[in-house]
Amino acid sequence: MSDEQNIIESQEMLGKALERARMGEDRDLASWVRERGERFVRVLFGLLRMTNIHSLDNNAFTKPMRDIGDVVSDLMDTLGAVHLVTVEDQVFLNDIRLRMGRDEGGDLGSELRRHGVGGISFHSAPTEAQMRVFVELFSGPPQGDSPRLQMMEQFTARGYDGLDLFGVYRFRISGEEDSRPVKRDLAKISTRATELVDESWDNLSSERMPNPLPMRRIVTEILESEAGGDGLMSEATRGSSFGAHTLQVCQIALILARAAKLSDEAIQDIGVAAMFHDMGYAAREGADPALNDPGYPPPFERHAAAGARLLLRQRGFHQAKIARALCTLEHHRDYNDSRGIPSLFGRVMRIAEDYTNLLRRRAGGFSPREALQKMASLKGKAYDPVLLQVFINALGAYPPGTLLELQGGYVVVSRSLCRSPQTFDKPIARLLRLPDGTEPPRLMRIDLAQKGRIVRVLRDLPETTA
Repeated sequence: MSDEQNIIESQEMLGKALERARMGEDRDLASWVRERGERFVRVLFGLLRMTNIHSLDNNAFTKPMRDIGDVVSDLMDTLGAVHLVTVEDQVFLNDIRLRMGRDEGGDLGSELRRHGVGGISFHSAPTEAQMRVFVELFSGPPQGDSPRLQMMEQFTARGYDGLDLFGVYRFRISGEEDSRPVKRDLAKISTRATELVDESWDNLSSERMPNPLPMRRIVTEILESEAGGDGLMSEATRGSSFGAHTLQVCQIALILARAAKLSDEAIQDIGVAAMFHDMGYAAREGADPALNDPGYPPPFERHAAAGARLLLRQRGFHQAKIARALCTLEHHRDYNDSRGIPSLFGRVMRIAEDYTNLLRRRAGGFSPREALQKMASLKGKAYDPVLLQVFINALGAYPPGTLLELQGGYVVVSRSLCRSPQTFDKPIARLLRLPDGTEPPRLMRIDLAQKGRIVRVLRDLPETTA
């Protein structure tokens, strides 16, 4: 299939999805999903409660276990994957809230939380034997310090790898961030995020449906961390280079979205879109199951269209899914593209990814200031001129990662975003080298608005003096 055909096919899929949303067809689908979802939860909740009075070899379990497989199969025919999420006393199925009393399934969350589980994704309809494993594990006592991870290992060991388990979710109380400040380890968040990207890559490569819920959760953690400039320099201790690149694009996109004063909902949606923006490389071209040939990732020219098609395989119930697909399709398009101006998410992602790429050694290894200067020369052509100026203003005269020599021979690295017009060229920095060329004995931060005068920008860090 040619590149043009790929793009046309993806645009047609997006067009149909938008048309369904406009005509209210997704509301009808939501009602259909809610009806079957409530049946699914009632039966599942009933199975777990039945273990209090019957042993698992009792014939009373046979029919409801088969019913579970039937209803999941029915849902998967339409949705592609089934994502069950419990949040405190509420239950959701593929973004649809199920209206259920506690005794009929609304209390399912308490059964799952005992094992540190808040969400379950079904990628295949469970057989009766697999449901017996499911009920046995969830009705038993929690295992070890990490019961969810222990349970996932047991599912795999017993041949049931068609589902994923996710951590516990909760609602944030209004104003909570003011009364209970969130302090999170940036390195741990970065590691979890890159591992989640790698896991999503593996799922899509294995023909599993995309699940934005875990991505949304990690984006929330990034936003709550108030990482600022430090977030652009935090490094994951595990995960692939692809995951690390995706995380940095996400962090930069969030900085731009915040600086542009978009709504909280749009900011989080942009973060989730960034986590999926390059997932098109997970698609396989030329695969031949008959020859056991897994195929190969699409080339650069086709990965955007391939990613949009992957995301559109799962039906959605809100504009966020469509925005993610548009972002994936358009994140390499120029602002003055002959096909029209890309979507807002696409324009944000173009800036975020290009800035990230310019900093990478294989793309030239530009310094932060050099990267911005290069991008500024393409303002109005490759990039939305307003968004690019907002981005430049947000990063300040010395973006995070810029090496600076101060008067007296001190060497520092910028660590903060622009805090105000008055501090545009006076970031908070971390001391790297003393005047004699040695490293400082302890971590020291310097607010250049309070002390220190910048002499010049450095290209590389000086060698440490022995």
